Amino acid sequence: MTTQQTGGAAPVPADRPLFIRQGLRGPAWFLILLPLYAPVLLWLLAGPARAAFGTPAGALQALALLAGLCGYVAFAMTLILGARLPPLERLFGALDRMYRFHRRLGEAVGALLVAHVALIAGSRALDSPAGALDLFRPDGWRVFAGVVAFAAFAAVLALTLFGRLRHEPFLRVHRLFGLTYCIGALHVLRVPGLSAQTPGLTAYLGLVTAAGIGAWVYRSVFGRTLVRRHYYTVTAVRPVHPTVAEVVLTPIGERLDFSPGQLVFIGLDDDAVTRELHPFSITSAPGEEDLRLAVKAVGDFTIGLREVRPGAWAMVEGPYGGFWHDSARHRRQIWIAGGIGITPFLSIARSLDPTDYAIDLYYSTVDADAAVFIDELAAIADRHPSFRVIPVREDTLGFLTAEDVRGASGDLGHAHIFMCGPPAMMDALSTQFTRLGVPAGHLHFEDFRLRGR
Repeated sequence: MTTQQTGGAAPVPADRPLFIRQGLRGPAWFLILLPLYAPVLLWLLAGPARAAFGTPAGALQALALLAGLCGYVAFAMTLILGARLPPLERLFGALDRMYRFHRRLGEAVGALLVAHVALIAGSRALDSPAGALDLFRPDGWRVFAGVVAFAAFAAVLALTLFGRLRHEPFLRVHRLFGLTYCIGALHVLRVPGLSAQTPGLTAYLGLVTAAGIGAWVYRSVFGRTLVRRHYYTVTAVRPVHPTVAEVVLTPIGERLDFSPGQLVFIGLDDDAVTRELHPFSITSAPGEEDLRLAVKAVGDFTIGLREVRPGAWAMVEGPYGGFWHDSARHRRQIWIAGGIGITPFLSIARSLDPTDYAIDLYYSTVDADAAVFIDELAAIADRHPSFRVIPVREDTLGFLTAEDVRGASGDLGHAHIFMCGPPAMMDALSTQFTRLGVPAGHLHFEDFRLRGR
């Protein structure tokens, strides 16, 4: 059966970012942050560290060294996380969580490297004002390599953060971080005095460098060869709405094995689109032969998809994501989809036997025409009385609120709530659910976004 839901007021701002509320799993915090502590501990245990803070200039130089070491190790970690290694994704619980941590770690790298340069300049300025300027002049390739690496890092970071690049140029510019790291390694590993004073730290930095450069080479240099991918052909591209198309892919050889609610990266060999990989949620059920994706036209690639010819080959990488993984044990569930955020729920609904569950799906769209999969979802609800579909039309009912959900679904104390849609919607609803007493551990999100327009 399909029921109608009343709307509510506009969403309120979230108190805290979604990243903070969703958080990481406990082991991820420990294992990911542990490498940052190691260089500090190794340096502090070394003999020179005990006398480093004897003078103001020495203290600034020591702090600069620690900031540089932490920034260098964190930089390597961003390259490792950017490689999309499946074991690391499982550690975080989902790829979207790992990428949010990756972005914030990159911001921390920038802050640490700025602190490193500022503290070094400050320590030299205490001896002589002109000494700070000497830092930025070529005076031995080992030190000047650090200046070049810092300038390159700042330039690439500025382009990625403020350049308003389209998705494909953004990815190409982002790959330059690996080259920047290689230049920085020449400075860090060969700077005079470090290896002689702390050989243990030098060995540790060598391992970190190898891991960071190896991850960059694996993903950005030889990704097409080393990263495992499946190959499909495009069977059909079916418009289901003026802005949404369903892409049907048929496997060539081995079929992709995935779980409901996961996503894949696809690249197409067709002149209508670029060959860069783009992420999309899978809408087909795991048992289906074909792989189906619902794509909203929001950029050059997704707009060009409508012109892709049947028969074009597709490269599929994945699957990724843990949106619904291990959540089938929760009998009482609330699903909230905003617009194209319905896609992961489609795969789950198409594969789910709802007899063991009590599920309410709120499908929020700007108007009735935008609810492109409502008929199929209503048919699933007709077959399974424990699965309800509740459409929410923003043009007539307003924005969905947590009070609306409680009014239609009853007590939320034991319900697990799954959300996918615009970030503003998820931020607002998660804050409202928290105010209603829903435990943070009962809120689950799919918030996968790559940077670039």
